[in-house]
Amino acid sequence: MKTAGIILLVLGILSTLGALIASTQGHNASFGGLAFVILGAFLISRANKKKEEEEKKKQWESGSTKSE
Repeated sequence: MKTAGIILLVLGILSTLGALIASTQGHNASFGGLAFVILGAFLISRANKKKEEEEKKKQWESGSTKSE
């Protein structure tokens, strides 16, 4: 999920950058790439949160109550 998020984030940034360049040159530009930026950031965030939840679950199963 994190890899897909990174790919979508990069594609969204490139698309948005292209739209910005096109709009500065006076062309009609679509900023639909922002949707990919948001989706990519969400997927990366969710992957990181899921990893943290798994680590907490492993600590709980091992009987360790030490928090960082």
